[in-house]
Amino acid sequence: MTASPRSDANAAPLRHLLDSGRLIVCVGPGGVGKTTTSAAVGLRAAMAGRKTIVMTIDPARRLANSLGLDDLTNDPQQIDLTEALKLTGNKDNGGELWAMMLDSEKTFNDLVDRLAPDKGALKRAKENNIFRLLSSALHGMQEYMALEKLHDLYTGGYFDLVILDTPPTKNALEFLETPGRASTFFDERIIKWFLPNRKSGLLGRVFNPGSIVLGLISKVLGESFVNDLVEFFDTFHYLQETLQQRGELIEFILRDPLTHFFIITSADPRRIKEAVYFHEKLGQLEQRADFFIINRVIPRFHPEDIAAIEDADLDTLLREADHGASAEHISGLRQRLETHYLQLAKLAIRDREAIASLATKVGQEALRLIPLLGEDVHNLTHLLKLSDFITPLEPDARVATAKG
Repeated sequence: MTASPRSDANAAPLRHLLDSGRLIVCVGPGGVGKTTTSAAVGLRAAMAGRKTIVMTIDPARRLANSLGLDDLTNDPQQIDLTEALKLTGNKDNGGELWAMMLDSEKTFNDLVDRLAPDKGALKRAKENNIFRLLSSALHGMQEYMALEKLHDLYTGGYFDLVILDTPPTKNALEFLETPGRASTFFDERIIKWFLPNRKSGLLGRVFNPGSIVLGLISKVLGESFVNDLVEFFDTFHYLQETLQQRGELIEFILRDPLTHFFIITSADPRRIKEAVYFHEKLGQLEQRADFFIINRVIPRFHPEDIAAIEDADLDTLLREADHGASAEHISGLRQRLETHYLQLAKLAIRDREAIASLATKVGQEALRLIPLLGEDVHNLTHLLKLSDFITPLEPDARVATAKG
């Protein structure tokens, strides 16, 4: 892992995906640096000349932290790349990096604001108790609103590339399965039981099975709740067609040849196992992972490395740390280094075995190994270092692919 990342032959295919793709979905286990890696992928694409946005569904503030920001909102925020361009010596190729963190409640409110047929319907919607519950607390709403925001970013026409940072494995799978469920969110077969009966006269009163259902529900949950529920479905009936259309379009987008899936993991055998599981689940969804980005790979260590360290070097380390530099102190430090080195060597072997196991399943060419960098990523300087291991930026890179 001490070699330059530019020597990796797998960099070219990955660079091609960044130069030509429209959507990259980053998935994988939690706690493996997925959000930071998504940001690094976005930075690399932007530095190569593409207008790129990274959207995270994860409510944690990791994306903002990795970009050196205090916070992100539901509105795209542009990242200043001036310093990054200076550090790399590259010219400004017109690329841009934007970032945002999904706020499902705000996205749902914005959707209702846009689609409400009139001000009266909008007022009734905002005052409805079921709407308030749905917009802020109901499980699964995050996935639906992620689809809505993804639709806006993808079809808006401004961004060349959208990078989607999903939640950990289980929630990400729910997101990928959501497009197929979007069209049934307001299923006609369910809605008809709650909508006011449009028929009039005796026929309407007799042949209205919904009244029986509502009567039973009101006895269990209370008449007030049922009234809110009826009003909710009556008010939001107009969303059915929109959600169905969005769901169908997102399904099409996820299967588009210009959509790519990156599974991000670490070399820990448990995380590798999760990555394989996700790979198999993607196959069941008729998708495939284009690349596996493996973070925090421990480099190989050799016993002779410790023996090669001079006592003078240890003496310098001890003095810089304001410790005594006697022969006893130097000997103690060497022993601690040897113990720590041995532990790292064992972990490095474990990592290599786990990576080799993954390679037999998905192919060595699909792997990108990112070494343990020894520092957290809290600014663009650190992010550039990480992105260079993902795929090095060619000097004065120009993107010669179709935009938008």
